[in-house]
Amino acid sequence: MLSNVRIKLMAMGALAACLLLSACNKDKTYADYLDDEKSAISSYLKNNQVEVVSSRPDSAGEWLNASGKPVYYKFSDGLYYHQIDKGDTTTLAPKTGCTVYIRYIGKTLSGTTLFDCSSAVASNPQNFKLISSPSSDNTFGEGFQKAVRCLYAGGHCIAIIPFKIGNGYNNTVSGSTVSDAGDYTPMRYEIWVTRIE
Repeated sequence: MLSNVRIKLMAMGALAACLLLSACNKDKTYADYLDDEKSAISSYLKNNQVEVVSSRPDSAGEWLNASGKPVYYKFSDGLYYHQIDKGDTTTLAPKTGCTVYIRYIGKTLSGTTLFDCSSAVASNPQNFKLISSPSSDNTFGEGFQKAVRCLYAGGHCIAIIPFKIGNGYNNTVSGSTVSDAGDYTPMRYEIWVTRIE
């Protein structure tokens, strides 16, 4: 059995280690987070054998390469978009002011689920209004809304969203300014559009 003094010393050592690790992260600059993000996205694409193209595919078959692996289109703002099903193009097109009903699963690139509004979990789809200038204050950020605008009712896609166009990030990081590392996590969203009004 461990003595109380030894237990206290072990607890203090663990606390000191946590504080040291936490302090190291707070020394990261915005450029460091950008480098980490670029590396994480690059690793994800490589590990999942994703082909990235610079011209957006037109037909459903072009979203898979000759080996049947996904093709992602990279937008100029860094959004990676893979269309599984465009949806019913005879219905209302998603545009500013429309209310969009969606289901989605949001994961880190390592596979940890952070958000889940899939049919297996939520009884009703989420809805939100598409706006012209999403900001970090919106629940559904610029990258998410851009991916949704590519779909119609019944559409389904996967999007890798960098933190700058994600659901908010702290843009004050420079030099020694500290930030919450959770603000700088690129996300992978699988999105289903159920209807648009």
